[in-house]
Amino acid sequence: LQRIFNSFVYTEKISNGESEVQQLAKKIREKFNRYLDVVNRNKQVVEASYTAHLTSPLTAIQDCCTIPPSMMEIKTSQSLLIYKLLYCNVVGKMRLGKSFHPGFNRAFTFLADNLKSNPGIKWQYFSSEEGIFTVFPAHKFRCKGSYEHRSRPVYVSTVRPQSKHIVVIVDHGASVTETQLQIAKDAAQVILSSIDEHDKISVLTVAEAVRTCSLDQCYKTFLSPATSETKRKMSTFVSSIKASDSSTQHALGFQKAFQLLRSTNNGTRLQGNTDMVIIYLSAGITSKDSSEDDKKATLRVINEENSFLNNSVMILTYALMNEGVTGLKELAFLRDLAEQNSAKYGVPDRSALPVTKGSMMVLNQLSNLETTVGRFYTNLPNRMIDEAVFSLPFSDEMGDGLIMTVSKPCYFGNLLLGIVGVDVNLAYILEDVTYYQDSLGSYTFLIDNKGYTLMHPSLTRPYLLSEPPLHTDIIHYENIPKFELVRQNILSIPLGSQIITVPVNSSLSWHVNKLREIGKEAYNVSYAWKMVQDTSFILCVVVIQPEIPVKQLKNLNTVPSSKLLYHRLDLLGQPNACLHFKQLATLESPTVMLSAGSFSSPYEHLSQPETKRMVEHYTAYLSDNTRLIANPGLKVSPRPPGLAPAAAPPAGGPKAQQSALGGVGVLETYRLGVWAFLWASPRYLHAVANPGLITFTGPYLDVGGAGYVVTISHTVHSSSAQMSSGHSVAVMGIDFTLRYFYKVLMDLLPVCNQDGGNKIRCFIMEDRGYLVAHPTLIDPKGHAPVEQQHITHKEPLVANDILNHPNFVKKNLCNSFSDRTVQRFYKFNTSLVVSLLFYLILLFGCAWVGLGFFWWKHKSLPGLGASPLWGLASVPLLQTQTRLHKQSSLTSRGYGWEPWPSVAAVCRCFSLLQCRNPSCEVHQEPMTFTAIDPSLQDALPQCINTQCNQRTESGDCFGVLDCEWCMVDSDGKTHLDKSYCAPQKECFGGIVGAKSPYVDDLGAIGDEVISLNMIKSAPVGPVAGGIMGCIMVLVLAVYAYRHQIHRRSHQHMSPLAAQEMSVRMSNLENDRDERDDDSHEDRGI
Repeated sequence: LQRIFNSFVYTEKISNGESEVQQLAKKIREKFNRYLDVVNRNKQVVEASYTAHLTSPLTAIQDCCTIPPSMMEIKTSQSLLIYKLLYCNVVGKMRLGKSFHPGFNRAFTFLADNLKSNPGIKWQYFSSEEGIFTVFPAHKFRCKGSYEHRSRPVYVSTVRPQSKHIVVIVDHGASVTETQLQIAKDAAQVILSSIDEHDKISVLTVAEAVRTCSLDQCYKTFLSPATSETKRKMSTFVSSIKASDSSTQHALGFQKAFQLLRSTNNGTRLQGNTDMVIIYLSAGITSKDSSEDDKKATLRVINEENSFLNNSVMILTYALMNEGVTGLKELAFLRDLAEQNSAKYGVPDRSALPVTKGSMMVLNQLSNLETTVGRFYTNLPNRMIDEAVFSLPFSDEMGDGLIMTVSKPCYFGNLLLGIVGVDVNLAYILEDVTYYQDSLGSYTFLIDNKGYTLMHPSLTRPYLLSEPPLHTDIIHYENIPKFELVRQNILSIPLGSQIITVPVNSSLSWHVNKLREIGKEAYNVSYAWKMVQDTSFILCVVVIQPEIPVKQLKNLNTVPSSKLLYHRLDLLGQPNACLHFKQLATLESPTVMLSAGSFSSPYEHLSQPETKRMVEHYTAYLSDNTRLIANPGLKVSPRPPGLAPAAAPPAGGPKAQQSALGGVGVLETYRLGVWAFLWASPRYLHAVANPGLITFTGPYLDVGGAGYVVTISHTVHSSSAQMSSGHSVAVMGIDFTLRYFYKVLMDLLPVCNQDGGNKIRCFIMEDRGYLVAHPTLIDPKGHAPVEQQHITHKEPLVANDILNHPNFVKKNLCNSFSDRTVQRFYKFNTSLVVSLLFYLILLFGCAWVGLGFFWWKHKSLPGLGASPLWGLASVPLLQTQTRLHKQSSLTSRGYGWEPWPSVAAVCRCFSLLQCRNPSCEVHQEPMTFTAIDPSLQDALPQCINTQCNQRTESGDCFGVLDCEWCMVDSDGKTHLDKSYCAPQKECFGGIVGAKSPYVDDLGAIGDEVISLNMIKSAPVGPVAGGIMGCIMVLVLAVYAYRHQIHRRSHQHMSPLAAQEMSVRMSNLENDRDERDDDSHEDRGI
């Protein structure tokens, strides 16, 4: 295959991204303009409807809560029940009798046309200022409580688009009853839920002292951007507020609030239209002995502190009623606070500027907090800014998935009618950024004008997300030296470019995978950006090593050796089709699968079902060399990479299946059929990260039904002389069954099978320490299942020693903003060419461990063999509890590598060490295959009949496709008197009657059979506790012996191991956890 790509003609292109960002920004602008046009037209409809409402009010309501099921149908793009014909309404509690709503009756055809012509639209709605929410198409709401859309962030940010700096003070002093405190806490929660990430917020509690929310240290002196994570943290803080036994020091609370506002004002470039407001939730009660003094002191603090901010801070007070009893003095005091009436208390004004007066409102148990407190913004000035507002991604409350909203306010003269909005599917609006593939050396990201990231290569694609990613500043993704200056320019200059030099030891993983010239200490990165016109978003194209040409394949007429078929054989109706396990397949022609990125509109490809006509068009186009068949919606670039592998004949026997993965999203397979492949699959990413090397991925459960497999893959480059990641154009791979792969290992290293593997145990791990081959992975009594098993699970004592070699292993941390975790993993040095030999010193003997490399052509693979001199040397001290572990899993103290969720990933303060971790690399995406008609599975024969029942020897059965050597009875413990070979559905994993891990097979097997997940080893606690107890008792006795052994072993150690003579190789304790201040130092566990 490499020779075929060598024969192609390539063009060279040098670019810093400026022309590319212009072209891509134009496409994104056109897409946003389509939705802006829809919003503007809907706005005109609403404003025209109000004129008709003045003479003939529309009072009829189509209640969204009571839509009959007979009027509903499933809408595929929304994945939920919607009304077949019209709109519906949700009415707030404080709606007046003749409140305005447009009805949408006359505009039904117009709204329906919007849906048809704009595939990304999910909802069109109007939210009135009088409390009526009208949505099209109609949707049955979950009406358990009131729905007050006017207190939602979208509404608030549209009618008051200016940034708001808010401090909420909750009075929890001794004078506040439990009922009043609960009202205050509920009110604070409503305020948090009504603001968005463009506002800034802090929550304080005041009694005898002032407490702040325990966010990052920097926000003890500054306000926090109101992101979803910040609001979640503050919501937890509010819920934890308890009543105090001390009287309330009102002045302390206001002094701290003003300090936060002033610090934030001084620390940022405050825009002229920013509103600053303090919201005080209090009973207004002062101490009995010094009531007037307390009031005067509070007003003095307000007067003095506000003068430093030019009296621009508004104070809103909410009086907490005490079970219906109104204290007139308390209400008067809270009203004076809101109006900042300091003169009443003899406090002279320190500023000649007028104060910004607020208001006081009474709250009791019957108050509708969403309608009262949730609309606090109505006290702020309405500047009547008639501009479109674009939200950041959020979860769809009415349906599912992630959406963005484009909204605008509606006015009749100076009267605010409400807002119109269009909810757009995030996967559609961002598809041009998500699937950007201009060249191998570039990528792109999209941010808003505050620096928040909408899409970046290290983020999971929107259609795979169940919840929105963290609203995180771009500086945390592009976490490299000198980017902070680039960020400042991006946010302040509408159009520009900048080149910075990045040291290799500070590089990002997606930079390294795009390097075309390696071996230097630093490389250049070019950032070219452009503000997307008429929006609040900024697009940036990043080019790695812009001075080095990028090779691009010319569009050639390649003649395939056989006809190419599109992978949907179920729609093509192949006469010679057969089943390859669960897949519809053919042995006569290779099949090509095109990922979503191969299509001009990836979202439309993913959201609409493929038809026979479409599949026939794809097949004809891919095999056409006359250029007469019209392009069926594909990008031009997939044709040559898709056709090239067809010139190479397939190879492999009954234990293998081949595939070629193109860098533009093309998967070509031999002996395969119906697939759904994603270019971000583990085997593709692993190969690209190791250019020019044969890489192993797995074991993992084959989605096609072959059981556990291991993938061997290799990159294909534009030229054999250029083997760096930046020149990778495709990946070719072959899948082996796990057992066959282990059999190959035994054949290559016969020493591993001596004495049935009881004395010498060999295993292979990949560069992060995950096991590719190990005896327990193929042992029926092993610790099934076999995915993502780390060396620390299976060989904890060996791992504890080898991880102390700094030149062989490196401790890494990264921040994953998609799943809100800080992830830790170890990276092994695969470029090492020496062998290591060292000893494990145990209580009653020792074990030697030899570390070497298996060379498969020109790929070095770290392999380890352990020969214990006593039985407990390899006893795992921690058993895997979950079926699947994350690829980048996290190590806590001990031997286990488990996910460690951490709010540190929020990174509110960039000065914190954990926020300096690089962003985690591109998320790996799962592979699936399209389900076929069950009747076909019954009617079609298997493509390859391996005749398992006729294989009588273990060596003849072991590793053969669909065959298992049945050794253990259904109880998972008892060995069979006579082992035999059978199809894997009869004894998966070598256990008679074991349940298949495939979901569609579980229903066909009785409950009496054993599950692989139920097979457990001996209890971990007693074994580990006994070992550790013995160590503590005998540690002094073996001290001298251990030192003697170390001196003797010195002559056997390699130079690399000799560097670590100061490290006790038998030390079972972990090093001190250095995760907070040791992101990249070389450390052991």
